[in-house]
Amino acid sequence: MYTVIEQSSNGFEQPKEEVPKFLQLQESYNICMAAYREIMTMAMKANTWVVDIPPLGSIEELQKMFRTPPSPGMEIEYSIESGIVTFKPEHLVSTMIDVDEWASALCNIVHHKTAEVPSGIMANLMNREAPHTRDNFRGVKMINAELLSPMPCVTTRKFSFVRFVRQIIQDIWAVVDVSTDYFPNTDSTLKVNCKRRPSGVIIRRRDDCSEVIWIENMEVQKCNVQDSIYSGVINSNLAFGAKRWISTLSTKEKRLESRFATFRMPTNFQGSSVRAALLKLTRRLKKVYLNYITKHPDETKLDLLSDKGVKILKDTDALGNDNCMAVYSFRVEATPLSVFNFLVKRNQELQWPNLQELEEPEEVIKLVTDDDSNCITLHTKSVIQPEARENYKYLLQEASRDEFCSFIISSPITHSEVNSALGLFGKACCAFRPFGFSIIPDGSRGLQSDASLVTIALPQVLDADRESDEVIEIMSNLVSSIVGAIKEAVTVGEEAIEL
Repeated sequence: MYTVIEQSSNGFEQPKEEVPKFLQLQESYNICMAAYREIMTMAMKANTWVVDIPPLGSIEELQKMFRTPPSPGMEIEYSIESGIVTFKPEHLVSTMIDVDEWASALCNIVHHKTAEVPSGIMANLMNREAPHTRDNFRGVKMINAELLSPMPCVTTRKFSFVRFVRQIIQDIWAVVDVSTDYFPNTDSTLKVNCKRRPSGVIIRRRDDCSEVIWIENMEVQKCNVQDSIYSGVINSNLAFGAKRWISTLSTKEKRLESRFATFRMPTNFQGSSVRAALLKLTRRLKKVYLNYITKHPDETKLDLLSDKGVKILKDTDALGNDNCMAVYSFRVEATPLSVFNFLVKRNQELQWPNLQELEEPEEVIKLVTDDDSNCITLHTKSVIQPEARENYKYLLQEASRDEFCSFIISSPITHSEVNSALGLFGKACCAFRPFGFSIIPDGSRGLQSDASLVTIALPQVLDADRESDEVIEIMSNLVSSIVGAIKEAVTVGEEAIEL
């Protein structure tokens, strides 16, 4: 037996038993197997295609710790959903265990992520898990992640968890997540506010697609938003539920298969490289937009001027100008699909308010999915400067929709940024100022729900010498004008919106 010496209260040295490392390793391994057994049990009880649990030895006692009541001030969010995604199963498994690929595929939800190299007992556990996997899918990952909802009243959820993959039988895999809190001698660098109880994805081959059972099982802070317009959505567990994860994954795959409907770029712009650059650019654009509308934006970069009614944020650029961003949420008595179609058509006019005095912007790029659920466009217009020379400006926009949340997000970019980002070198160095909308159904019928919850983020460059009260008034008036125009269009009936 291993021992260490410690000082007792009477001054004499007393031996203290130390758990041998191989027993610590066995305990950590058993916790992983208990988490695996737990998600299989949940899938079986939900009457999915899982009808039996492989024998794993006597780990039932460990399973019990996953079913304890939540801590004070916390609650359990649980959901399970079955579906089919067009990823090949090998591709889906590798996407789930590659943290960068996982975050990219689910970027509408995964806002930040880091992967830690396991150390100590967990490093040995990683080596032990390897023989239980197939096709070179290697054992244990330790992941820190922040999950973000497109609703400005919900705090970012921060998790630290262990992920591993296990092949059950040929053509069936389980990817399992379980909080690091359950493991002894495991430290995470992330300060968490939520706990990931056994969760995961069970994957079965179905021709070239994957049939999945997605399980979300989280211990989260109680969210008291009864007075918010978003309370119904939050209380319905739609924002982070299993159904949304599957939907987001399917949307990602369709987006990757987008095709050019318009391509009017100079010959030195190659279609394949432009396509990849556009997908990367607009993913970054959405991430910037989501950071603005979250409940707690990045305080190291943004100053909060006002959070009453219209939220006003400010940062200062290298030229000393104040870049201000107004964020506001409102409810519209119209279906999300009709509001989406209206804002897609009106967004250019809202972004370029003097459009009626200029030529119609030229569409130089349109990259669209087969079902029109995702569309990336690049428009250009010429502006006559006081020096009477032409300066071409561009507007990059992505419009995407699914049953839970739709987005119309755009940003002006310069001619040099277009050349840099979409040219041969593909340097994505655009300074985004996102202007856009997120639209969430206020009801259970998805895009055909009777009402919509809309969040707008509106940027404006103002002189740095303006007082905060003046900035708040200017930004609030801009928001009021745009919201009024949207609501006025809605009041004449949805037929007008569809025009």
